Amino acid sequence: MASSDLSSYVSALRAAFSASSDKYAAHARALPILQEMAASRRALTAVVERHLERPDALSIRNYPVVSFDIESNPHFGLVANCWIPLPNGDTNMSTKAIHHHGDMLLTTVTAFGPGYEHWTFTHPELIDPAEHLFAMRLLDRAPHPAGHADFVDANIGHVPFYPPSLTITYALWSSRKPTTWRDALKRVPALHKHSTTLRQMASGLGLGRALDLKVVEYFDFCPSEQGFHGMRDREEFRRGPVEDYLYSLFHIIQRTGNEALGAVIRRRADVASVPEAPAVARLLQDLEGGRPIEGRLSEGHYDVPFANFTSETIERGLAACAATPAARH
Repeated sequence: MASSDLSSYVSALRAAFSASSDKYAAHARALPILQEMAASRRALTAVVERHLERPDALSIRNYPVVSFDIESNPHFGLVANCWIPLPNGDTNMSTKAIHHHGDMLLTTVTAFGPGYEHWTFTHPELIDPAEHLFAMRLLDRAPHPAGHADFVDANIGHVPFYPPSLTITYALWSSRKPTTWRDALKRVPALHKHSTTLRQMASGLGLGRALDLKVVEYFDFCPSEQGFHGMRDREEFRRGPVEDYLYSLFHIIQRTGNEALGAVIRRRADVASVPEAPAVARLLQDLEGGRPIEGRLSEGHYDVPFANFTSETIERGLAACAATPAARH
């Protein structure tokens, strides 16, 4: 029944995007739908259950944010992002580099947990090409609590901070441009699987613009005493052990009150044969026994120089930009 509720929300979002080619208008129409979906515990249960039914649900290598895919079509993508807190509970630390998403539009609504602090910035302005130095100004610095919605425009820098406890957001993505055949092509599974290689090939051949591919160049920024240094090529987090991901997955199941979904895992044909079967068995016992399960971030997922900054470090970068003449115009 919960899956039926989720399908209704996805259908409503499809209708919102089909109503016109204006993606900004589509996001505005989608906002109340997302907020209603965020308030539905049945919808969240369906999102978690759908993830548990994925063929690889028990064998994914760990990433700082556990993501549950909800919908992907030529008009938009929808994902649930599960933010695992730092081991020491610190909330004065960014979860990733300050970044923008090119021509992508993002509407995000907090569906579970206390939320986190979210900062947005002006579009980065190159002020020293030799040093890859950019200037930005702060647009907003505010909490993103349960039920709250944020919209991040194309080319707008932003960064979330770590939450005090598990927080789940629904992230609705789309290009700002009208949907074309290119968007349908990007959803072909075989092409999506090799997207990184294809982007590199297209960029080398000068086809990135023609195919409207998202070639990453200066999408990520690190604060410094001089402003913000752009990373020409994105540096990603290393994937951690599957066991760490499993702890985070079971933490999410438990904290959202979905212990009954343990039955979905027990019914899986591969539950006893996956490489981490002993960890799965142990976590199932803890889940069914009501013993607390904590999420896990892996080594290299926090306290790394290209992604994790305190608010004070970012403020120093902003102060340097304010003192830069080019940033004032």
